[in-house]
Amino acid sequence: MRIILLAIFFITGIGLNAQHQRIEGRIIDCRSQEGIHLVSVGILGTTKGAISDESGKFVIEEVAEGDYTFAVSSIGYEDKRIPVSVPSKNESPIITISLCEQAIDLDQVVVTATRTERLLKNVPIQTQMISAKAIECMQITNFRDLLEYELPGVEFTNNGGYANINMLGFGGKYVLFLVDGERMAGETFDNIDYNRVDMDNVQQIEIVKGATSSLYGSNAVGGVINIITQKPRKTFETGANVRFGSNNEQNYRYTVGTRRKWGYANLTASFKSMDPYLLKDREPLTQWFANGDKVEYPLSETYIAGYKDYSVNPRVGIDVSEKLHLETKGGYYFKERNPGGLDGTKVTDRYYNYSGGLKADYKISDAQHLQISGNFDRYDKFKYYKLLSEKEKTYENSQQRFNGMYTHSFAAGHSLVAGAEYFSDNLMTFMFESDGSNAKRDAQTYAVYTQQEWLLAEKFTLVNGLRYDYHSQFKGHLTPRLSAMFKFTPRFTVRGGYSGGFRSPTLKELYTDWFHPDGGGFQIIGNKDMKAERSNNFNLSAELSLGKTVITAMTQYSLIEDMVSTLWANQDTVLYANIGDANVWSTELSVTSQITNNLSLKVASSVVTDNLGKRSIIRPFSTTGRIDYIIPVFGKYNPTISLSGKYFGGMDIYGTGDITDTDNETGIEKEVSEEYKVHYDGYAICRLSFAQALPFNLTLNAGINNLFDYKPKFSSFYSSISPGRTYYIGLKWKL
Repeated sequence: MRIILLAIFFITGIGLNAQHQRIEGRIIDCRSQEGIHLVSVGILGTTKGAISDESGKFVIEEVAEGDYTFAVSSIGYEDKRIPVSVPSKNESPIITISLCEQAIDLDQVVVTATRTERLLKNVPIQTQMISAKAIECMQITNFRDLLEYELPGVEFTNNGGYANINMLGFGGKYVLFLVDGERMAGETFDNIDYNRVDMDNVQQIEIVKGATSSLYGSNAVGGVINIITQKPRKTFETGANVRFGSNNEQNYRYTVGTRRKWGYANLTASFKSMDPYLLKDREPLTQWFANGDKVEYPLSETYIAGYKDYSVNPRVGIDVSEKLHLETKGGYYFKERNPGGLDGTKVTDRYYNYSGGLKADYKISDAQHLQISGNFDRYDKFKYYKLLSEKEKTYENSQQRFNGMYTHSFAAGHSLVAGAEYFSDNLMTFMFESDGSNAKRDAQTYAVYTQQEWLLAEKFTLVNGLRYDYHSQFKGHLTPRLSAMFKFTPRFTVRGGYSGGFRSPTLKELYTDWFHPDGGGFQIIGNKDMKAERSNNFNLSAELSLGKTVITAMTQYSLIEDMVSTLWANQDTVLYANIGDANVWSTELSVTSQITNNLSLKVASSVVTDNLGKRSIIRPFSTTGRIDYIIPVFGKYNPTISLSGKYFGGMDIYGTGDITDTDNETGIEKEVSEEYKVHYDGYAICRLSFAQALPFNLTLNAGINNLFDYKPKFSSFYSSISPGRTYYIGLKWKL
């Protein structure tokens, strides 16, 4: 009997062993054939699954014999369903799964519009994303150039030698720039220092166009641009870049990082420099007066400033427990701006930035999360007198922000975001005192906010939000939001809604008292008696997905009450003031298509109008385009060519100037002020880039900027500052 029982157990053991197998596999990139890290592999209908390691390998233990469907997914790659048969024999099936990067970005995860993670196609508020893949194809190392080439309706002009943004009719003071959700200090001519953004450290850039004051407060009337930086994904990863270009352009960068069971850590360091260059007028700037007269200015030369900067950015994330994650990061940035010419041999501007932050994420439950964060960012400016080896501090902007946010995902697709925020803005500048001495001003804002997302039906999502800000000078402001998304079909989605907005006048607009030495000399005066701007903003968008082609149309309208701008109080005084109501209307149409696995196309156009009439400074029309092509000749070493370009429509700028007029009765000549017009022609700029993968994880980059050598007829505030055709070549190594 004992022998019979042993035989039964032996036979049963063989059967059980034969019916449960160990499945091994590897996930590879369809183009490079390299392993992909952190890919989720699950067996549908079971609880079994695995995550691929840094070489792309995965193992699933104890899988019974039978036919299964494996679900394979990873951020940035297409989802796949793979049929797999597990045999009854005592074998360990080994499978290889090839994934291709997402052709269209609708399945990417974004966070800016709702402050919670959502697939781009499911975000109820219209959001645009620029992926790391797109940035790599274009090989743009300057954040400003990326925005101008990639986004229609965005233009940068030369304001006193500094870049000045206009996005769909809104200037820099209406556009909120964030890095990983945190504000950036450094308001210079209503802009950030765009050189601070390390393009090689960007995971993706999320753009929410239109007012988002209900979540982000003041300055978020024209839109929010959130730069999401990269985190390590492998046990060990490192890389280095070098690039050389025209005007003595030099870029060097190194990064190293690790991801472990305890968390992750990485460090990036970079150095960039470029010499100043000279723009020479080919035609005189001409002012056309209403009476037919014209004034032609002499041909001039304008230096565009060069720079030399370097930065160091460490970041550490620690998984304290299954529920608590901590992240700390810091940054140091230095830039020396050389204005060029004789001035550049004597005086340069030096900028210093210090930043640091701490964030804690606590998982209360699978449905509830609590996040607490604090961030500090300080941006200083000095005049450096080279011959004396001395520097003079002329500007300091420091910002502190503390935020607590609670999120709760309920059943039936309902979610809640609620939070409280403290923000302090401190500014010191020589422009605050007419005698040139430095003075400090500050403002504080306390805010509470909430936003709820309701899945009212399978096809209909509603979002309502409310924020209350208490400003230390402008008291309380309530900002509502109501948005909706309706999916008529899985391929056709419509979004629309209303958002209130407000903008407190900046410290510069409130307290400036400065004599401007140029243009004959005039005084610029702030105004502490101004009202905060309020706005009502409406938007409507439609998105049609045709598999590998996505068509998006969007229109938005903003009515701004008590708009803040400058007025000439008299011939030698400019005053900040509420100039009345203004409205801005913009329309945008874009088409993105993955024509083949190797060929993709993106085209977008925008039209912008406002009611400012002759005070308007926007270009009413612009269009962008980009073609990326992977040449299938060398297997995993296939080269990539990218051609991108942008066209800006013409515009007229109006002003008031003095001309000589003759009195009809007395015949005496006298100086009178008359309105004039300056016409700026439309123009196009294009860039061609080439990338060739090489052995040993190297990539060769080369390209031509301003391919057709466009140069403006004359240099002014609203003309291009391109030096003409330029070239670059670089080498990138990544392990």
